[in-house]
Amino acid sequence: MLAIIHGWSDYSKSFHRLAKRLAQENPDTPIAHIRMGDYVSMDDRVTFDDLAQALESAWRDTSNGLSTQPRSTDLIVHSTGALVVRDWMTQFYTPDTNPIHRLVMLAGANFGSHLAHKGRSFAGRVLKGFNKKNTDLIKSGPHFQSGEIILDGLEIASTYSHDLALRDRFVDDPWYGPGRVLCTSIVGSTGYTNIAAAANEPGSDGTVRVSTANLNPVHITLDFETNPREPTLTLEEPNGTTAFARINRENHSTVALKKSGPRDAHTLEVIKKALRVTDAEFDGFTAELEAENNARREAGSNNTNTQPYQNTVVRLRDQYGTPVDDYFLELFAKKQIQEDIPDEDLKVDATNTRYLQEKVVSNVHAYRADPSSRSFMINTQRLFNKFGAEQNRPLYIALTAMPDIDETGTVGYRTIEYHDIGSVRVDPDNLAAIFAPDRTAFVSIRIRREQNPRLFAFSEMPT
Repeated sequence: MLAIIHGWSDYSKSFHRLAKRLAQENPDTPIAHIRMGDYVSMDDRVTFDDLAQALESAWRDTSNGLSTQPRSTDLIVHSTGALVVRDWMTQFYTPDTNPIHRLVMLAGANFGSHLAHKGRSFAGRVLKGFNKKNTDLIKSGPHFQSGEIILDGLEIASTYSHDLALRDRFVDDPWYGPGRVLCTSIVGSTGYTNIAAAANEPGSDGTVRVSTANLNPVHITLDFETNPREPTLTLEEPNGTTAFARINRENHSTVALKKSGPRDAHTLEVIKKALRVTDAEFDGFTAELEAENNARREAGSNNTNTQPYQNTVVRLRDQYGTPVDDYFLELFAKKQIQEDIPDEDLKVDATNTRYLQEKVVSNVHAYRADPSSRSFMINTQRLFNKFGAEQNRPLYIALTAMPDIDETGTVGYRTIEYHDIGSVRVDPDNLAAIFAPDRTAFVSIRIRREQNPRLFAFSEMPT
């Protein structure tokens, strides 16, 4: 059994072409055994919880012919459909009882879309064209609806996508890999043409970033709280395995064969392989795709639009767990190491620091509902050109936060003066673990908030 679920502002009919191609080319999966899912994505009142519950009810409706037996059904999802299905699986099943066997994500918005915060006017005019065929955007009433709560979860650096990753990627019992869900994420790295080209962004397929489609994030912790002068870095890999394929010629629509496509004949081959792969073959399949990814990154290395990026999502909290909204996270370089000068006393390398700030960090977006959560788009190709193993040049990460306690005289942070707070040093041999192409890295930072002793004091009662 194969089911297909669409994304935001779409319908199942958009995937009839894909379903027919798969049915024609896979005689073991006749068209009668393909189920097309439809859901409401443009109602401003609908939440992801609503969609997960509705999906569970529809799945258990016996008239649909879907089974709840473990690993009984293969599933293709597009864009927002990836979030809906991951939310549903982790709410209603366990890794052992999950009914999904193979999961193929086409341009899955696993860690958000750079378009989600653009607004209704942008979505309507650029992506939908405001024509009468787009009935989801043109409702009877004073204004059209865009699915505001869904778009909030889709925003880059949203707490929703972070919390969802904690439920299925950073858990003791893995959801993905041999014996569990065999998940393959496939995404293009070429944007739209014509008026929709206004949606394009380097490192994206027009709607989602290549790095946010990949379901292999890492979790990094920077501790500036315990000993601010000597902050530490720890890294956690996700539990389980998912496969990932970037295909340079596809955009958000053609990768799913919607109105046209695929532009690359290899795309359909990867989809078909992902729907046939066995537990025994999965690790080899994953390695094969990664080798192809490296070749495609090399092929697109001279084009800024197809160069690889890491979506680096930073969340800053103090020791009480309170979000810190006003901060500056800085990547910088120092002069070459000298044996007679302590590392913390080395002067800043202005030339390479400027390169990091202007050429490597390409985009910063603060999540509207919680500005302490921000996405930093890191051009990994440019980063490794200057800070790879060949250059033997460390990278440093520093943090400045406000308010400054010396300025307020009551509460705040000590980060302004040079020796108030230390920096995290990343040596070239560790760089690839912290920064990797086409993926998301969640960075949780803790900082110490201080209080002046005068903030609260006791005194003798006057006689």
